[in-house]
Order: sequence, then structure tokens, then C-alpha cells
Amino acid sequence: MVSTVRGIFMENQGDKKLTWVIKSLSSWPSLIFNPFVNGVCKLYSDASDKFEKKSIEVSGFQVLPSQVEAVRLIFKRHPDIAVEFRAKNQHLRKACMDFLLSLIETLCQSLEELSNDDLVEADVALTYLKGAGFKVDWLEKKLDIVKDKKEKEQSSLVRLQEMEDSLLELWKKCSDLDALVEKEEEELSDTRIPLSFDDVV
Repeated sequence: MVSTVRGIFMENQGDKKLTWVIKSLSSWPSLIFNPFVNGVCKLYSDASDKFEKKSIEVSGFQVLPSQVEAVRLIFKRHPDIAVEFRAKNQHLRKACMDFLLSLIETLCQSLEELSNDDLVEADVALTYLKGAGFKVDWLEKKLDIVKDKKEKEQSSLVRLQEMEDSLLELWKKCSDLDALVEKEEEELSDTRIPLSFDDVV
């Protein structure tokens, strides 16, 4: 969800551009919302009949068939998540649910894929969801866990790099010492060569 909370989101579809406006959600600033490209949130065209045919209602939210199980599990584990959610428009409700799913998907990424910028934007996304009326204290705790794991990962990477640098330096010293040993052995071998009869006479 690396750019999901920045101002205007657009997706070209031929000559059409899909734009959605979300306004007056609690303390939310007005922003224009659009489909996430290659993300969880993939909206259809503005044709409402197509939207209805492609969506399934789960706990008052229209979601895609591929999202049904995830949304059901969210409401099963957190039945009060949307009790204070104020939006009535189904398109708006769907956009917010997609936003929530995208945030969860972000937290499920591997630490290698997850950047610090992603975590900063996840914080912003969480703030917007709370402002919309979602009860996401549980998600905030998970975000804190991921932040802590990311911090540990980065500290571990720094230590590993220091160790690798030390090993490289040690390897170089061993290589230089090995060359000195080889040279010393050659000199010792030359020293041990006995004198020949011609050398003596």
C-alpha cells in the first residue's frame, strides 16, 4: 500500500480515469481515493450494476469474492470493528474496507519487502481508519510488533555487516600470513640443501 494515502490516486482504463472522493469522515481531510494498482483494492468501473454483480455483502460491506473469507475472519475475531463506522454509501464503505485489507496485507509482507516508508504510511493509514470510525486497536498493536521486528532486523543487518567486514579483514591477514609461510618454507628448503662435492672442493 505504498502510496495509498497520498492525495490523488488514478488508474487509466482506456479513455476513462476512475476517481473517488471521500469527504467528511470524522476528522479526515478531504482526499480523492482511487483503485490501488496491483493491490487488494481493485475497483470496477463506475457502472453500479457491474459493481453489484461482482460484489458480495459481508457484515454490511460489499467486498470482492476473493475478499469474503478475509472479511468474515476479521468480523469473527473483531465483531465491534465497525460499530462506530459512519459512512452509509456502499461505494465509500467498500473503499474503506479495501483500505483496511490493504493495510493488513502490508503488515503480512516479509521484512525484506517492507520498507521504513511502508511503515510510516501504515501509521498514516491506521490514523485514517481510526478517524473513519473503525476500532483497530488490535491492528495498531500488530503494527507496533512489525515495527519492533523491523528495527531488530535492521540492527541485526548492521551487526552482520560488521562481522562480515571483520571476517574479510581477517581473511586478508590470513592470506598474507599464508604467503609469508610459503616464502619462509621455500627459504628453509633452500637452506637445507647440502653442499655438493664441487661446492666443497
